[in-house]
Amino acid sequence: MELRSAALNDSIFIFNLRNDLDTRKNSFVTDEIPYEEHKNWFEKSLGIKTRKILIAYENKVLVGVVRLDLKSDNEAVISISIDPSLRQKGYANKILCEIESYTTSWNNEIKVLTALIKPSNIASIKLFSKRGYAVVSENKEEIIMCKELRGKYLD
Repeated sequence: MELRSAALNDSIFIFNLRNDLDTRKNSFVTDEIPYEEHKNWFEKSLGIKTRKILIAYENKVLVGVVRLDLKSDNEAVISISIDPSLRQKGYANKILCEIESYTTSWNNEIKVLTALIKPSNIASIKLFSKRGYAVVSENKEEIIMCKELRGKYLD
């Protein structure tokens, strides 16, 4: 599994992932997004210093997209979407493993990765649990899971 920074020509791939029915079902914004709206968001996002959008690929096949948003100086929120035809094949776990290493090279101040997950998204809850993320908050709208990447005992 490899990661690279997203580029303008990744817009359609990300647009199609975002509007996939299962992706929308597991997103906090479930509406289908028109392409022009997506295009504007994506172009703006590529220029935001506190956001990183990455394309995950294996053997030249696009597998998914990862978005990291800095929440504070030492915390980033992670979002992962997998190509519908490649789901349930272990790619999300591979991506999450890679992103944990990548995150500190992108910004060495980041010590915590946080995932915001809908309670109905059992696959994501299992994925993040398996990778050592702990539930820090839970209600009927969202589950917040965090993992410390570095700290006084992990440096």
